[in-house]
Amino acid sequence: MRKQISLFFLIPGLLLLPVQQAPAAGKVKVVGKTVEQEELPAINWKLASTGFMKTFRYRNEEIESGEPGRFFPGAVAFALGRMDAGGHFLMLNCGASQNCNSRRDDLEDRVIFTSFLDSITTPKARKSQLYDARTWALTSLGEEYMAKLRKRHPDLLARLGRMTASALAPQ
Repeated sequence: MRKQISLFFLIPGLLLLPVQQAPAAGKVKVVGKTVEQEELPAINWKLASTGFMKTFRYRNEEIESGEPGRFFPGAVAFALGRMDAGGHFLMLNCGASQNCNSRRDDLEDRVIFTSFLDSITTPKARKSQLYDARTWALTSLGEEYMAKLRKRHPDLLARLGRMTASALAPQ
């Protein structure tokens, strides 16, 4: 009887012992994995698209409630809520003496790129390191990430354009 009872205590105890790794187990290399893939893992496009749309809509609302001069000195930004005939979704008012077309294009790029960077995983960098939280201007690290993404996905700008159009589509 004692042997049977001791087996009930011995077997579970053996199962709980830590398993030791073989000496070479820690030295296994993954072939083909680069530093760039560790910084920017593969993108789940369906998940990124959903996150992009939500973030993009939020940023459009934030533009509407933003104070004058937030993005550019002396400029007031407005979200159109749709794409106009020229393919723009923002309007920028810089006053009567200035032309805001290049600034509007820059702000539209900022909204799109920061929304996209917010919707993907960047394990090596926090979002605050990729862009300025107030003006949404990309930092040098954010520019590097976007360049790496463009290199990895040559159709990135076309994908972002489609995601932007679907985020602005009537619901």
